[in-house]
Amino acid sequence: YEECVIQKEAAKETAQRLSDKISDGELYSSTIETDLKIEREWRQSLQEALVKDREINAECQQKIAELRKQQEEYNILKGAHMQLISTVENQERTLEELGAHLSESKLKMADLRDVSKSLRDAQWAPDKEATNCRLCEKEFSISRRRHHCRHCGNIFCHSCSDNTMPLPSSARPVRVCDTCHTQLLQRYSNSEN
Repeated sequence: YEECVIQKEAAKETAQRLSDKISDGELYSSTIETDLKIEREWRQSLQEALVKDREINAECQQKIAELRKQQEEYNILKGAHMQLISTVENQERTLEELGAHLSESKLKMADLRDVSKSLRDAQWAPDKEATNCRLCEKEFSISRRRHHCRHCGNIFCHSCSDNTMPLPSSARPVRVCDTCHTQLLQRYSNSEN
C-alpha cells in the first residue's frame, strides 16, 4: 500500500509537472499565435503599401514621360521663339534703315521743293533794267560789270557774286550771289545732319 501511495504521489507530481508543461506550452502557443497574427497583419499592410507604392511609381513614370514630352515641345517652342526674336530684330533694323532713308528722302524732297520754288520765283532780271548791284547798290560801269546769280536770277557786281556752288539745274558749279551762297550752304549742312 505504501508503495502504491508513493507511486500515487509520484504520479501526482508527474501529472502536476506535465500539467504545468502543458499550460506553459499553451501559453507559448498562444504567444506564438499572437505574434504570427501580428506578423500576418504587418505582412498584409506591407503588401498593401507595396501595391500603393507601385501605383505611385507608375503614376510618376507616366508624369516623367509627359514632362519629357513637354520638355521636347518647350525646346521646339524655344527654338521657334529665338527665330522669331531674330526675325523681329532684323525687321527692326530694316525699319530703322528704311526710316533713315525715308528721312533723307524727305529732306531731299524738301530741298527739291525749295529749289523748284526758288526757280519758279526766280526770274532772270534783264541787264538793261539793273543799274546798281542788288546787294551793295554800287552803280554798274565799264569796270564794274553785271553778273547774274544762277540761283535767284538777280544781277550783282563781281565782288557780291564771286561764289560758285553746284545746283540741281547744272552739272558743274555756277556763279551765285553771297545771299544764295549762305542759304545753299545752310541747306546742304542741314541735309547732311
